[in-house]
Amino acid sequence: MKSNWLRSSLIATACGVACLAAVGSKGALATELELMHFFTSGGEAAAMNAIKEAAQKEGIEWKDAAVAGGSGMNAYQVLQARIAAGNPPGAMQMHGAQIRQYAEGGLLLDMSEVATAEKWEGLLDPNLIPWMKYNGEIVGVPFNIHRPNWIWANKALIDKYGGKVPATWDEFYAMGDKMKADGIIPLATGGQAWQELLLWDLVVVGSQGKEFHKAALEDQNMDAIKGPQMLSAFETFRKVLSYSDANRANRDWNLATAMVMKGEAAMQIMGDWALGEFLNAKLESGKDYICAESPGTAGLFVWNTDYWGFFKGMNAEGATAQKALAKVTMDKDVQEKFNVLKGSIPARTDIGPEAFQPCGQKAVADRAAALKSGNMVPSFSQNAAVSTEIRGVYEDAVNQFANDPNMTPQQAVDKIVSGLQEL
Repeated sequence: MKSNWLRSSLIATACGVACLAAVGSKGALATELELMHFFTSGGEAAAMNAIKEAAQKEGIEWKDAAVAGGSGMNAYQVLQARIAAGNPPGAMQMHGAQIRQYAEGGLLLDMSEVATAEKWEGLLDPNLIPWMKYNGEIVGVPFNIHRPNWIWANKALIDKYGGKVPATWDEFYAMGDKMKADGIIPLATGGQAWQELLLWDLVVVGSQGKEFHKAALEDQNMDAIKGPQMLSAFETFRKVLSYSDANRANRDWNLATAMVMKGEAAMQIMGDWALGEFLNAKLESGKDYICAESPGTAGLFVWNTDYWGFFKGMNAEGATAQKALAKVTMDKDVQEKFNVLKGSIPARTDIGPEAFQPCGQKAVADRAAALKSGNMVPSFSQNAAVSTEIRGVYEDAVNQFANDPNMTPQQAVDKIVSGLQEL
C-alpha cells in the first residue's frame, strides 16, 4: 500500500454523510447486505461461508462482493472508489489500521449497543479493543485472531533432512543449504509486496527480538530505525530470500502453500491462513505437514485480526441487518466454526481448543500463554501496529530491496527514513 493511500482515501470521502445517506434511498431489500471481503482462496471461502450460512438463518440476504488479492490491497482500492462514488458496501472486511482510518473519517456505524448487550469487551482478547474502538464507540467487529509467525513444512522433506523444523535462522540456513545442494527449493514464497513485507517483519522480530521490533516498528523510534540492528535485519532478510526460487515473482501466497503440499518446496513462512489450505486439501498435521513458530519467534504470538467495518448510510432496516450480522459474527458457535476452517483462532477467549486441529490447538494454547507473559506482538505487516501510511513507507522500501540485489541495507534504511519524513 502506498504511503499516500490514507490521505487520498479521506479526500475521496469529501462528499461526506450526504453522499452516504443516498445509499439508504435506493430501495434495496430491507435485509440485503452487500459484504465486501478478500477471503477468496479455498480455505478462506469455506470459512466465510460459515458466517454467510449463519447470517442467512437470521434473514440476512448476503450479497457477496469478494475481491481477490492477498492482504486486501485490491479490495481496499475498490472500496476507495465506491466511497468516492457515495456507494459503499454494507460492510467491508478490514484490518485494524483500516478500521481506524474509516472511523476517523466518520464513516463507520457504532456497534456499541450490540457490544454492550452481548458483553463483547469481557469476552475478547484485550489487544483487539484499541483497534475496534474509536472515541468510545465500537466500530469494528472481529472475526478472528491470526498468527503470522508460522513456518509450514512438508513432513517428508523435513524427515529427509533431519526431522526437525528449523527454530533459528542459522538452523534454517544449514537445512536450506543441504536442500539447495540436492536441487530442492527450501522456501516457497511469493514476490508480492505484502508477502515480502510479512517475511521481512518476521525476520526483524525473529532475528532482532521483540524489544527491537517494538522500538523500531511499533513505536517508530528513529534511533532504532537508523541503528545497526535494522541493517542486520535487512542483511538477514536478503539471505533468507536466497533460499526461495527464481520464479517467485507475483506468486500468490496460496500457490506457495500448494508447493509445500506437493513437495515442490520444503517450507513456507506464512500466517495461519495457510492452515486453512492444508485443511481444505484434507491433509493431516504430523503426517503430511508440520507447523511451528517461524525461526526465532518461539514463545511469541505475533497477531493480527480481521474485522467487519459497517458503513453508515443504510436505511433503518438495513442498519438493523448490519447489527444482526455483527451479532452473528461474534456468536460463539460461529466464531468456532469459522476459525476451525480458516486456520485462525477465535477473537473470543472463552472458546476452547477441542474442535481445532493440532496446529489450531497449539495456537489457542500459545495465545493464552502469550497473554499471560506479555508476549503478544502486533503484526506490523498485517496492519495491527501502525497506520497504513507508515506501513506503506516500509512496504515500498522492502519491496525495492527484495527485488534489487544492488540495493544495500543502508540505502533501504535511508529510503524508509526519507519516506517517513515526507508523511
